[in-house]
Amino acid sequence: MNVRAFWLTAVALAALKPALPQTYFPVGALPEVAAIRYARFLTAMHEPSLYELSRQNPTAEAYRLLWLRRDLRPASIRFAVKPGGTGWFYRRMVGGTGSTLPGHLREYGVSWSWKSRTASFLRTIDEAAFWNLTIGPSDTPDCRSHWILEGVRPGQYRVIDRCSPRENDPIRIIGVRAMKLGHLKVPRDQIY
Repeated sequence: MNVRAFWLTAVALAALKPALPQTYFPVGALPEVAAIRYARFLTAMHEPSLYELSRQNPTAEAYRLLWLRRDLRPASIRFAVKPGGTGWFYRRMVGGTGSTLPGHLREYGVSWSWKSRTASFLRTIDEAAFWNLTIGPSDTPDCRSHWILEGVRPGQYRVIDRCSPRENDPIRIIGVRAMKLGHLKVPRDQIY
Protein backbone atom coordinates (compact mmCIF):
# COMPACT_ATOMS: atom_id res chain seq x y z
CA MET A 1 0.00 0.00 0.00
CA ASN A 2 1.45 3.37 -0.90
CA VAL A 3 1.68 6.22 1.61
CA ARG A 4 -1.12 8.24 0.04
CA ALA A 5 -3.60 5.33 0.15
CA PHE A 6 -2.59 4.67 3.76
CA TRP A 7 -3.31 8.26 4.84
CA LEU A 8 -6.60 8.42 2.91
CA THR A 9 -7.72 5.21 4.61
CA ALA A 10 -6.69 6.57 8.01
CA VAL A 11 -8.59 9.84 7.43
CA ALA A 12 -11.69 7.95 6.25
CA LEU A 13 -11.65 5.68 9.32
CA ALA A 14 -11.17 8.64 11.66
CA ALA A 15 -14.22 10.34 10.15
CA LEU A 16 -16.48 7.37 10.87
CA LYS A 17 -18.68 7.45 13.95
CA PRO A 18 -17.75 4.90 16.61
CA ALA A 19 -19.42 1.53 16.06
CA LEU A 20 -20.55 1.39 19.68
CA PRO A 21 -21.86 4.70 21.08
CA GLN A 22 -21.57 5.43 24.76
CA THR A 23 -24.02 3.80 27.10
CA TYR A 24 -25.24 6.62 29.30
CA PHE A 25 -27.64 4.70 31.54
CA PRO A 26 -27.91 1.08 32.68
CA VAL A 27 -30.80 -0.89 31.22
CA GLY A 28 -33.91 -0.40 33.35
CA ALA A 29 -32.62 2.63 35.30
CA LEU A 30 -34.96 4.89 33.31
CA PRO A 31 -37.82 4.23 30.90
CA GLU A 32 -36.25 3.37 27.54
CA VAL A 33 -37.75 6.39 25.75
CA ALA A 34 -36.40 8.74 28.43
CA ALA A 35 -32.93 7.12 28.40
CA ILE A 36 -32.67 7.52 24.61
CA ARG A 37 -33.88 11.13 24.76
CA TYR A 38 -31.54 12.11 27.59
CA ALA A 39 -28.59 10.40 25.85
CA ARG A 40 -29.21 12.58 22.78
CA PHE A 41 -28.86 15.71 24.89
CA LEU A 42 -25.73 14.44 26.67
CA THR A 43 -24.17 13.52 23.31
CA ALA A 44 -24.93 16.99 21.91
CA MET A 45 -23.28 18.47 25.02
CA HIS A 46 -20.17 16.32 24.47
CA GLU A 47 -20.64 14.84 27.93
CA PRO A 48 -19.03 11.55 28.95
CA SER A 49 -21.03 8.64 30.30
CA LEU A 50 -20.95 8.54 34.09
CA TYR A 51 -22.33 5.01 33.97
CA GLU A 52 -19.34 3.86 31.90
CA LEU A 53 -17.03 5.83 34.21
CA SER A 54 -18.43 3.89 37.18
CA ARG A 55 -17.62 0.61 35.42
CA GLN A 56 -14.14 1.61 34.21
CA ASN A 57 -12.85 3.48 37.26
CA PRO A 58 -13.90 1.94 40.58
CA THR A 59 -12.52 4.91 42.57
CA ALA A 60 -14.25 7.67 40.57
CA GLU A 61 -16.65 10.12 42.17
CA ALA A 62 -18.73 12.45 40.01
CA TYR A 63 -22.21 13.97 39.82
CA ARG A 64 -24.15 15.48 36.93
CA LEU A 65 -27.40 17.38 36.58
CA LEU A 66 -29.02 17.25 33.16
CA TRP A 67 -31.65 19.99 33.19
CA LEU A 68 -34.25 19.95 30.45
CA ARG A 69 -36.71 22.85 30.58
CA ARG A 70 -39.68 22.63 28.25
CA ASP A 71 -39.30 26.12 26.77
CA LEU A 72 -35.67 27.13 27.45
CA ARG A 73 -32.19 25.91 26.59
CA PRO A 74 -31.08 22.54 28.02
CA ALA A 75 -28.09 22.57 30.36
CA SER A 76 -25.85 20.23 32.29
CA ILE A 77 -23.52 20.70 35.23
CA ARG A 78 -21.04 17.92 35.96
CA PHE A 79 -18.85 17.81 39.04
CA ALA A 80 -15.78 15.57 39.08
CA VAL A 81 -13.98 15.00 42.38
CA LYS A 82 -10.21 14.85 42.04
CA PRO A 83 -7.68 13.12 44.31
CA GLY A 84 -6.71 15.37 47.17
CA GLY A 85 -10.19 16.78 47.75
CA THR A 86 -10.47 19.31 44.93
CA GLY A 87 -12.63 19.04 41.83
CA TRP A 88 -13.95 20.60 38.64
CA PHE A 89 -17.41 21.81 37.62
CA TYR A 90 -18.16 21.49 33.89
CA ARG A 91 -21.15 23.39 32.51
CA ARG A 92 -22.73 22.94 29.10
CA MET A 93 -25.73 24.46 27.33
CA VAL A 94 -27.08 23.58 23.89
CA GLY A 95 -29.52 25.29 21.55
CA GLY A 96 -33.13 24.25 21.28
CA THR A 97 -35.37 23.51 24.23
CA GLY A 98 -35.84 20.57 26.55
CA SER A 99 -38.95 19.53 24.62
CA THR A 100 -37.26 19.45 21.19
CA LEU A 101 -34.16 17.79 19.82
CA PRO A 102 -30.91 19.29 21.11
CA GLY A 103 -29.16 21.95 19.08
CA HIS A 104 -25.45 22.65 18.85
CA LEU A 105 -23.29 23.39 21.86
CA ARG A 106 -23.83 27.09 22.73
CA GLU A 107 -22.05 27.56 26.03
CA TYR A 108 -19.45 25.66 27.98
CA GLY A 109 -17.14 26.39 30.83
CA VAL A 110 -15.05 24.88 33.58
CA SER A 111 -14.73 26.04 37.19
CA TRP A 112 -12.13 24.78 39.63
CA SER A 113 -13.38 23.72 43.05
CA TRP A 114 -10.97 24.09 45.95
CA LYS A 115 -11.11 21.72 48.93
CA SER A 116 -13.63 23.63 51.04
CA ARG A 117 -15.99 24.16 48.09
CA THR A 118 -15.71 20.46 47.15
CA ALA A 119 -16.41 19.42 50.74
CA SER A 120 -19.39 21.79 50.85
CA PHE A 121 -20.91 20.33 47.66
CA LEU A 122 -20.38 16.76 48.84
CA ARG A 123 -21.99 17.70 52.17
CA THR A 124 -25.03 19.03 50.24
CA ILE A 125 -25.31 15.64 48.51
CA ASP A 126 -25.01 13.77 51.83
CA GLU A 127 -27.49 16.04 53.63
CA ALA A 128 -29.97 15.61 50.76
CA ALA A 129 -29.50 11.82 51.15
CA PHE A 130 -29.07 11.37 47.38
CA TRP A 131 -27.84 7.79 47.73
CA ASN A 132 -30.92 6.80 49.75
CA LEU A 133 -33.69 8.75 47.99
CA THR A 134 -36.69 6.95 46.59
CA ILE A 135 -36.90 7.13 42.83
CA GLY A 136 -40.56 8.18 42.62
CA PRO A 137 -42.52 9.15 39.51
CA SER A 138 -40.61 11.03 36.82
CA ASP A 139 -43.50 12.58 34.93
CA THR A 140 -46.58 14.56 35.83
CA PRO A 141 -49.15 16.35 33.62
CA ASP A 142 -47.78 19.81 34.51
CA CYS A 143 -44.11 18.92 33.93
CA ARG A 144 -42.20 22.02 32.84
CA SER A 145 -38.71 20.60 33.33
CA HIS A 146 -36.82 17.39 34.01
CA TRP A 147 -33.99 17.34 36.53
CA ILE A 148 -31.93 14.19 35.89
CA LEU A 149 -29.28 13.76 38.58
CA GLU A 150 -26.60 11.10 38.23
CA GLY A 151 -24.02 10.09 40.77
CA VAL A 152 -20.95 7.88 40.76
CA ARG A 153 -18.94 6.95 43.81
CA PRO A 154 -16.73 3.94 44.50
CA GLY A 155 -18.74 0.88 43.60
CA GLN A 156 -22.00 2.71 42.88
CA TYR A 157 -23.95 4.44 40.12
CA ARG A 158 -27.33 6.11 40.55
CA VAL A 159 -29.70 8.17 38.40
CA ILE A 160 -32.88 9.94 39.52
CA ASP A 161 -35.27 11.76 37.19
CA ARG A 162 -37.56 14.37 38.75
CA CYS A 163 -40.25 16.32 36.96
CA SER A 164 -40.51 20.00 37.99
CA PRO A 165 -39.30 19.34 41.55
CA ARG A 166 -40.47 21.65 44.32
CA GLU A 167 -37.98 23.96 46.04
CA ASN A 168 -37.57 21.57 48.99
CA ASP A 169 -36.98 18.47 46.82
CA PRO A 170 -33.45 17.09 47.44
CA ILE A 171 -32.76 16.77 43.70
CA ARG A 172 -33.57 20.45 43.18
CA ILE A 173 -31.49 21.45 46.21
CA ILE A 174 -28.45 19.58 44.84
CA GLY A 175 -29.08 20.89 41.31
CA VAL A 176 -29.38 24.55 42.33
CA ARG A 177 -26.21 24.22 44.41
CA ALA A 178 -24.36 22.72 41.41
CA MET A 179 -25.61 25.57 39.19
CA LYS A 180 -24.30 28.14 41.65
CA LEU A 181 -20.90 26.51 42.16
CA GLY A 182 -20.55 25.72 38.45
CA HIS A 183 -21.37 29.33 37.49
CA LEU A 184 -24.44 28.54 35.40
CA LYS A 185 -26.12 31.94 35.34
CA VAL A 186 -29.90 31.50 35.28
CA PRO A 187 -32.45 34.11 36.42
CA ARG A 188 -34.34 32.90 39.49
CA ASP A 189 -37.70 33.01 37.69
CA GLN A 190 -36.32 30.55 35.09
CA ILE A 191 -35.49 27.87 37.65
CA TYR A 192 -38.38 25.45 37.70
